[in-house]
Amino acid sequence: MRKSIAAALVLAGLLLVGLLPASTAAAEPNFPARDSRYHNYPEMVAEIQAAETTFPDTVHVFSIGQSYNGREIWAAKVSDNVATDEPEPEVLIDALHHAREHLTTEQALYLLKVLTQGYAGDATVKRLVDSREIYIVFALNPDGMQYDLTGNPYRAWRKNRQPNAGPTIGTDLNRNYDYRWGCCRGSSKSPGSLTYRGRRPFSAPETQAMRDFVKSRVIDGRQQIRTHVTLHSNGQLVLWPYGHTRTDIPRDMTRVDHAAFVALGKRTAQRNGYKPMQSSGLYITDGDQIDWMYGRYRIFSFTWELYPTEHYRTSDFYPADEKIAAAVARNRSALLYMIDKADCPYSPIYKSKALCGPLYDDFEINRGWTRDADGTDTATDGLWQIGDPAAVSAFGPKQLGTTMSGRYALVTGLAGARGTDANDVDRGTTTIRSAPVSLPATVGPLAFSYYFAHRSTSTAADWFRVWVEAQDGTRTLVKQELGRAVDDDAKWVGVRVAMAPWAGQTVRIVIGAADGAGDSRIEAAVDDLRIERP
Repeated sequence: MRKSIAAALVLAGLLLVGLLPASTAAAEPNFPARDSRYHNYPEMVAEIQAAETTFPDTVHVFSIGQSYNGREIWAAKVSDNVATDEPEPEVLIDALHHAREHLTTEQALYLLKVLTQGYAGDATVKRLVDSREIYIVFALNPDGMQYDLTGNPYRAWRKNRQPNAGPTIGTDLNRNYDYRWGCCRGSSKSPGSLTYRGRRPFSAPETQAMRDFVKSRVIDGRQQIRTHVTLHSNGQLVLWPYGHTRTDIPRDMTRVDHAAFVALGKRTAQRNGYKPMQSSGLYITDGDQIDWMYGRYRIFSFTWELYPTEHYRTSDFYPADEKIAAAVARNRSALLYMIDKADCPYSPIYKSKALCGPLYDDFEINRGWTRDADGTDTATDGLWQIGDPAAVSAFGPKQLGTTMSGRYALVTGLAGARGTDANDVDRGTTTIRSAPVSLPATVGPLAFSYYFAHRSTSTAADWFRVWVEAQDGTRTLVKQELGRAVDDDAKWVGVRVAMAPWAGQTVRIVIGAADGAGDSRIEAAVDDLRIERP
């Protein structure tokens, strides 16, 4: 076996300390001699544990959960202060959703070597490790990985090893995520199918582990993972969401995000020579990981289909082991590029200044907003909500059914009107407060779009307000519009507010609206709120 001496020693150590039970290790199948450069599960574990032993200052190895058969799903964090959860952009690379795609684990192990062995002598690697938190999951499907090695010599197994009702075994892990699960003929409800989606979303323990890990990276309401690559084989493709629809920009994707996906995908492909395309351009998938990563968390998530090109034959999943080195090295530049772009995924479309400052919120998901944070709101209806607003007309448009971008906005009551005065702000105030935002020493402006609409019964007792709240709780009013005795229709307006007075501080943004004039019709909304780079 062509494995490192350090890895072999760690494998022996794992047996001694019980991290890898002796009974399990003894029963673990291996690759045939002709493919000995590949790593089976115990060898993979030994390799990553050896990296932690050799590079303890930059590598931390941990498990994100267990497979159906109780194997640990191992991951490594790579960063300069690896024991500290720093406020740095995060990257996730994962491998082996599908059991027979062994080259993906080799690609993940290769990346670990690049980041560890290159840290001392490669300026780019050092810069990225010092300024990012990089997570690598080496084999999400370890049971299937090992079962595939019990054939003659392989079984061409794809799914996990979780029993189904009846005689069949296995769920396709990459059809088991809950975003658009089973929606679009991109998976199968038949347990015997290669693309069986499971009894329900996250019915597989392996996808539960991935779900829980990604959720754990939400800090103060904001997802820290910015870019993600899931490694598959084969076809030599770079794929971006969505897989469940052939529509380029559906309502649940903003135009700016789509432009960033295309630019990131194309620039990645320039580095590894793969073909870039929307995932559904290959075929329709539903319940897959990259749709979930973007749809639920707005992570810039890609599937890479590795070497070789697709010939639609089983042997494509098992390239000869002498091909491994060249196949994985080919992705070195592309992997470092994706790690680099975690700082600003919008930079390839030249939106760094506007969209990559301390805060960017398009309200397509809730990024840590809390309604009535002070417990003093008094409105009985029309409370602030994040979602898809219904159009409301009362002598002209008062709540717009359109947003500044995407599908959702922050709106005072999403539903349409019920009678004359309902689902608007009624009889008091409603407020909503952001999660904390750490501002750099030099900071750009706060910018957002809003409208404040009302009927002619409105007075100055009705209002829309925005405050900046300092760390000590002090609030400074930075935008106000008062009601008046005119019919004021909804129309999106842009606002910019200097944030220099709060440079270097941690702040929150507080947004409020009030109906103080005897139940007049009051509607308000905010979208595309950001604090820009200077």
